Amino acid sequence: MSEISDLLAGVDPFSSLGDDDLAALAERASVIDLPAGHPLFAHGDVGDRAYVVLEGQLEVTAPGPLQPLILNILGPGDLVGETSLLRGGTRNASVTARTDSRLVAIGPEDLKSAVGAGAGALMRTLLDRWEQTRHQVMRGERMAQLGTLAAGVAHELNNPAAAVRRSSEILVEAIERLTAAVVDAARVILDDPSAEALRAVFDAGKAERPDDPLERATQERDVRETLERMGIDEPWKLANGAVDAGLDAAAIEQMTERLGAELVRPTLELASAASTAHRITGEIGWAAGHMTKVAQDLSSFSRLGDAPVDDVDLVDGLEKTVALLAHRLEDIEVVRDYAADLPLVQAAGSELNQVWANLISNAAQATGPGGRITLRAFLEEGAAVVEVEDNGPGIPSDVQDRIFDAFFTTKPPGSGTGLGLSISHRIMSVDHKGDLAVESEPGRTVFRATIPLTPS
Repeated sequence: MSEISDLLAGVDPFSSLGDDDLAALAERASVIDLPAGHPLFAHGDVGDRAYVVLEGQLEVTAPGPLQPLILNILGPGDLVGETSLLRGGTRNASVTARTDSRLVAIGPEDLKSAVGAGAGALMRTLLDRWEQTRHQVMRGERMAQLGTLAAGVAHELNNPAAAVRRSSEILVEAIERLTAAVVDAARVILDDPSAEALRAVFDAGKAERPDDPLERATQERDVRETLERMGIDEPWKLANGAVDAGLDAAAIEQMTERLGAELVRPTLELASAASTAHRITGEIGWAAGHMTKVAQDLSSFSRLGDAPVDDVDLVDGLEKTVALLAHRLEDIEVVRDYAADLPLVQAAGSELNQVWANLISNAAQATGPGGRITLRAFLEEGAAVVEVEDNGPGIPSDVQDRIFDAFFTTKPPGSGTGLGLSISHRIMSVDHKGDLAVESEPGRTVFRATIPLTPS
C-alpha cells in the first residue's frame, strides 16, 4: 500500500495527514479498476465514496440545455466524488472512464477525518472546482442559446444573401449588354474603326487600376494636363473617373484621334459610369458572398452532431485538407510528422476535416508567406492526438481564454465571423468527447486536438 500512501500524500486534503494516518487510510482504501467507457457514478446517485485517480482519465459531465456538458477531465492524483459525501446529498455530475482507469476508493468517515485535518486545503480545492464548473455550465448555456439563435439567423440571412448575389451577377450581365448596345448604336453614326475605339474604351474599364497612390496621382495629373491641352472644360472632374476606367493619357489621345474632340467628354463620362457600375457590382457580389459564408458558418454552428460516424483515417483527412487549402499555403512550408501506428478512429470525418481546415487556415494567416506549419498525428494515453503548430507571432496572452468563445475574433472586421474555433472546439469536446486546447507564445502556437479511441 506504499504506492497508495505516496499518492494520497500529494492530494488535498490527505496531504495534511501524518505518515501513520496515511498508512492506516491506505490499508482501509480499496482499489477499483474501471474499463474505458464505463461509468463510475451518475448524476443523481447517492454518494457513498470519494475517489482518487491512480491511472487513466475520467470525464466529468453534467446535464446541459441541449446535451451533457463536459465539466472536467481528471487524471492521476485528482480527487472526485467528495462533494456529495461532505454535504450528504446526491451526485451533481456524472463521471465516466475515458480510458482504462484505476482508482482508490475512500469511505465517508476517512474523508471526513482527513477534512478535519486539512479543511483549508480542501476548501480551496472545492472553490476552484465550483468556479470551473460554473464557468463550464454558463458557457454551455450560452452555446445552446447561440445555437438556437444561429439557426434562426442563418435561415433569415441565407435567402436574401443568395438573392443579392444573384442580382449582382444579373447586373453585371446587364451592364455588359448596355455597353454592347451603346457600341452597336454608335456604329450607325460612326465608322467601324471609331466604334471599335469606343469598345476599347469600355474594355479598358475591366483592367487593373494602379494600387500605388503615387502612380495613380501621376496618371490623374497626366490625364488632366492632356484634357487641358485639348480645351476640355473642367478637366479635373474627368481625370479621376478616367483613371478609374483604366484610361491613361496615351489612351485618351488615341481615343481622341479616332472619335474626335467633341466626343471626348461624353465618352469619358460614359466609360467612368460603366467602370463604377462594374466595381460596385463586384463589391456587392463580394459582400453577398461574405453574407453567405456567415450563414453557412451559423448553420454549421447550429447543426453540429448530425454528421455520420465511421472509421476515419486522420492522416488522410489532414492531407486532403492541405490539398484543399493549397492556394492558401503557397510560400508556406508544411512539415509532416505522422506516427506510423495510427489506427482508424470512430469519428465524424466531415466534422474533423472542418476542424483541420479551421486550424490550418488560421495557422496560414498567422504565419504568412515564408512561414512554417507543422502537422503532427500520434497516439497518447489511449487517444489519438493531432497538433497544428505554426511559427507566427502567437496569440496575445490576454485573449487566449476567449479564443474558443463564439463570435470572438482577433481578425480585422470583415475577415472572419469568430465562429471557426468555437465550432472546432464544440466538434472536438461535445461530438467526439475529446478536447481542443492551445499553447501559444511569440514564434510558436500549437492547437492540440485529442480524440479518445473507441474501446475495444
